[in-house]
Parts: sequence; structure tokens; C-alpha cells
Amino acid sequence: MKNRRILVIGASGFVGKNLVPALAARNPVTILVRPTSNIDLFKNDKSIRIRYGDLETGEGIEQALQDVDAVIHCAARTMGRTYWEFYRTNTSGTANLVRTMEGGSVRKLLYLSSHAACGPSAGSEAKKEQHEQTPISFYGRTKKLAEDLIRNSNLSYVIVRPVSVYGPHDKEILTYIKLLNGGICPVIGYGHKYLNLIFVKDLVALIVNIIERDLFSKRTYFAHDGKCYSLHSVLDSIASTLGKKNLKIHIPESIAMFVGLLNDALLPPQKKLVTRDKIRELACQAWVCSNERITEELHFKPRYSFEQGIAETIDWYRKYGFLS
Repeated sequence: MKNRRILVIGASGFVGKNLVPALAARNPVTILVRPTSNIDLFKNDKSIRIRYGDLETGEGIEQALQDVDAVIHCAARTMGRTYWEFYRTNTSGTANLVRTMEGGSVRKLLYLSSHAACGPSAGSEAKKEQHEQTPISFYGRTKKLAEDLIRNSNLSYVIVRPVSVYGPHDKEILTYIKLLNGGICPVIGYGHKYLNLIFVKDLVALIVNIIERDLFSKRTYFAHDGKCYSLHSVLDSIASTLGKKNLKIHIPESIAMFVGLLNDALLPPQKKLVTRDKIRELACQAWVCSNERITEELHFKPRYSFEQGIAETIDWYRKYGFLS
């Protein structure tokens, strides 16, 4: 698929800001963004064609698909107060895209889903792609519905479910880094917690590889860096990279949910520290999945360890003034 036109939906998001430049260095790229989206990163790049529209209403999708060979859909609402806020973007928006693609000539879709669409692990057992999906958050439930829409379409697709993604442009992990930089970090609940991670550059390399090898095989894949981490080891690694000592403060789930309620009710999206929907996920003991399928079938070999990835991420935050 090299030198073919790729449409990216979600270019102004965290993954999109890392993905689009990598794609544009190898392929002509079109991006579909809202008129209000911040696209300073792309607007002076002549290799990137900008189209304006709205996934939630379907406006502009048909025009953006012109002269395109494949679509990468990485747009998502990750913060919201109600189920319907998530549904309008993650499910209804995906339905608009699928419907428009089915009515046209573009049939290849890479959908960036999420581990949240499958739900947390039961005990120490790693989730696999064939396991039943049991999402617990509004975000996860609406991403699962989007996956269902795509699987039931007549498109050639691949669904990638990354685990917790971190790296440059990510604002979620920045919240934790700032807290750790101040010497403290709240942890929701008690006991040991485990998770998988993936550095955004490894995820981008995977997406580019799928596109260029034309791997639209109607398959679903979890994607992570091949390791299982304890939450405490992750927090300790961040603190060590920052050169700080850290104090972990365990907060009961009920109190955390109340804080999330206040955030949802009183604060605008850009100022929310945490939401009730996110607390539902953070309270779980294990978000662990298997990367066996993606390793065997796509020969995925991540390059970054967490220590390497978080060091590069923190350097980026400091360089661009997000962290002192």
C-alpha cells in the first residue's frame, strides 16, 4: 500500500498526532477533522490533505473518502459524563463511517479500538481475542459496539486493540507524571494491580506495517509491548526517571467515585482530573491481555521497553513546557 492515499480520522488526537507524520513520510495522507480541531502540527505540511467534517453527523465523510485507498479510524471520545456522549462519537460516528464506506468504493478499514472494549482480566488470566467481551465503562461499551458494527459490515477490516498507550502528546499519563513530580500519587483501591502498556511509536509502527502490507484480514488483535507490569513498578519507574521519591496514597473506590462525580458535575473537560467512567477502569485489579496472536500472525516486535519509552516521553514534556 505504499504511495497509496490513506484517510486518517482522529488526526488531532494523541495517537493521530504521532501517526499522521509517520504516514505522511511514506504515503499521501488525507485527514478528516472538525473545523475547531487543533491541527497546527499539520496545516503547513503540503503532503497532508485536510478535509473538514464531523464523524458524529456524518458530514464530510464522503468527500474525504475521494481518492483514498484505505481508512484508519482512530477517533474516539475518551472523556464524558453520560453514556450517550460516548455513544455519539464512538458508536454512532463509527456507524456513519461504515455506512458511507459501504456505499462507496473504499473497502479497507483499520479500526483502532481499545483493551477497554474487552474489559478487565479475571484474576491473573490474560484476556485473549476469542474471549467474551465484558467492558465495564461507557467508553469500553461504546467501543465494543463499534467493533460489532465493523465485524457485521461488508468491509475488509482489521481491528487493533491497544492496551494503555503512552508517549508524546498524551495528556492522560501527564497527569500522573505531574503528581509524581510533586512527590505523591493517588492509587484507586488496594492490593496489587497489573497492566500491559505500549509506547505510541511502537503502535504507530504496527499501524504503518499493517497498511503497507495490506493486512485487512478481518481479524482482531491485542497490542502491547510483551510485558506485564505491576502498577507500583510503573509508578516507581516514572518517579525514578523524574529523579523523585514518591508517596503512594491509596484512595477507597467509593471516595474516588465521589471525586469523579464532582469532576463530572463541576469542571469543564479540559480541567477534569478524573471522571467516574475512568475510575471504573482504574479500580480494577488487572488489565492484562495476550499478544500471542499479533506476534505469531503479524510478527509484531515492539522496540521500546517502558523505561525507554517513559524517558523519551518525559523528555518531550519538558522540551515543550508541559513539565518543569
